[in-house]
Amino acid sequence: MFQRFTIFMQAYKLRNFSEVANTLFISQPTVSVQLKKLEEELHVTLFIRQGPKEVIPTEEADYLYRQLLNLRDEWDHVLEQLQHIKEKKEVCVIACSNTCATNYMPRIYRDLQDAFPNIIFELKQMNSDDVMKQMEQHEAHIGLIEKPLMHETFRRFPIFEDELVLAGKKDAKQWLMREAESGIYYYNQRFLEEQNVYLPILKVNSNALIVELLKQGEGLTILSKDSLVPDIPYDEHYTYHRLFYCVTRTHPATSQINDLNAYIEQKYALKK
Repeated sequence: MFQRFTIFMQAYKLRNFSEVANTLFISQPTVSVQLKKLEEELHVTLFIRQGPKEVIPTEEADYLYRQLLNLRDEWDHVLEQLQHIKEKKEVCVIACSNTCATNYMPRIYRDLQDAFPNIIFELKQMNSDDVMKQMEQHEAHIGLIEKPLMHETFRRFPIFEDELVLAGKKDAKQWLMREAESGIYYYNQRFLEEQNVYLPILKVNSNALIVELLKQGEGLTILSKDSLVPDIPYDEHYTYHRLFYCVTRTHPATSQINDLNAYIEQKYALKK
């Protein structure tokens, strides 16, 4: 059964039986046979075949995949208890949105490392939507985001308030705009509409690159005050405030991750 679940989870992610076979070092017919047997045992259809190789998951497959992710975490916890893993090092992946990664994570990382010496931390930087995807796919244990996103199996609490300012030279001839998925996009769009600003838009998918452009006098934008360097002018008459959030899983993979989640919430959650 474990083998069939493993094959199913790979098939769900890859949508291609040949790629599943290559990934698991088994034959493509074995993949098809094992998935067919799993469907027979569960009395459901898991995939709709699109040609000889490609497949589309059904609604039943969506449900099964989510449940298996949780079961995999619970199984990891069982192995931890049996083998006393908590006395050894374990990995915790923290996925951070771009501004959280550069402006906030460095402030708390040393404290987390000192408080949990048996955890090896891995930090990933991406936009908030991708952080949530990493959490949903169980590729990250903790998420730091700059948008109030939520999921039914997550816990979310605010950990930091960020001040956004109008940055750049007032006579700039273009507006620097992050991609729509970025947490900062909404505030830039809101400012343009509220102030009736009509400048050519330069799309930039990196805060670091925006900062470099601002240093050269290229453009205006709404950006976190903490992202600015001393030689970038800004106007505090136009400010917005937003919250950064920590997202944790309601059923952590291990007891150490559970303790870490509780520590972060107790020490860093903003008081209401």
